[in-house]
Amino acid sequence: MWSKVIGQERIKEILTGFFKSGKISHSYIFYGNPGTGKDAAAVEFAKLLNCENPINGTDACDQCKNCVEIDSFRSPLFKFVTALPTGKNDSDDDSNPLEKLDKEDFQNYLSEMELKAADKYHVVSIPKANDIRISSIRQMKKEIYFTGRSGKKKVFLISRCEMMNTQSANSLLKILEEPPKDSVLILTTSRINSLLPTIIGRCQKIRFDSISKKNIEDYIRQKSERISNENASFFADISEGSISKCNQILGKNYLELREKVLDSLVSLLTDQNIKLGSNIDFITGKKDKERVKQFLVFLIIWFRDVINISSGNSDQIINKDKSERLERFAANYDSDNYMIINSIEDAISDVDKNVFPDLMLFNLFFRIRSLMKKKQS
Repeated sequence: MWSKVIGQERIKEILTGFFKSGKISHSYIFYGNPGTGKDAAAVEFAKLLNCENPINGTDACDQCKNCVEIDSFRSPLFKFVTALPTGKNDSDDDSNPLEKLDKEDFQNYLSEMELKAADKYHVVSIPKANDIRISSIRQMKKEIYFTGRSGKKKVFLISRCEMMNTQSANSLLKILEEPPKDSVLILTTSRINSLLPTIIGRCQKIRFDSISKKNIEDYIRQKSERISNENASFFADISEGSISKCNQILGKNYLELREKVLDSLVSLLTDQNIKLGSNIDFITGKKDKERVKQFLVFLIIWFRDVINISSGNSDQIINKDKSERLERFAANYDSDNYMIINSIEDAISDVDKNVFPDLMLFNLFFRIRSLMKKKQS
């Protein structure tokens, strides 16, 4: 059971300790960086609390009806609450918010729930779903006070709870003030400081750590057996302790994007402006902001590696398979690497401001060129 939660051994010990002692809180906040398994651990904990045949007193069997239904998000003992779009006839009444969605939004919701049930690290993304609506909390409130199965716990998981609006948060607070005995509320968030202090104060807080590089490398090799050790290490480094970010990286051809970083720098430094323009077209052609930002992140990583090479910290570089090129780059050019990185970070901010990406990248590259000087041989 707990094998579905990657890493987080400390968290597993905490949660199994609660179960063995019988000291189950009415509400928890699982918090930490995105992609660290907060939702995954919440689902596994819900299964353990309701398993018909626990193994060794610490693991859910994953075979009984309760385990199977909770794992597939089809159990009356488990409710997953997430942000939803505004329905056509949306109002603040007590009707089920899912019934208010139009056909397209409802189909998007169902598709995302299938993906989430299959992979608990999947980040639910429903178009126009900007907040967790008060109608969702009111629906949860109706269900939470129903009498449940004897000896079992109804578990309500509010995923990315920082997306609650003011009305939703206040409605949730009323539940926390009068918690039912047979239910458990689990709030997951990567932004705990954005929650109402009164909500934080009524929940038991459990902090999730970033996932270790080794755990992510093992995960990558399980997902793609053909990947080289060098690429697995590189992907693990840029995943920054997040499985959801790792999945995003594996789902796109980021190695090709990294090659464009090197090719663009060569074009810039050899005054091949037409080739530089072609590379910029490749980066921006799909009109994908995340793609542009990831390219800029790779550019930052390159100059950070140059700093480490120049400082004698070669063991800390991320582009390990490019170490010889990094050494030649550092040997041939004097560059204000910190100023360059600041300029790239400014460019990343500009992407979200809808600045014209082609012009932004051209300006950035020529700014970088002005901060570099070829060393005298």
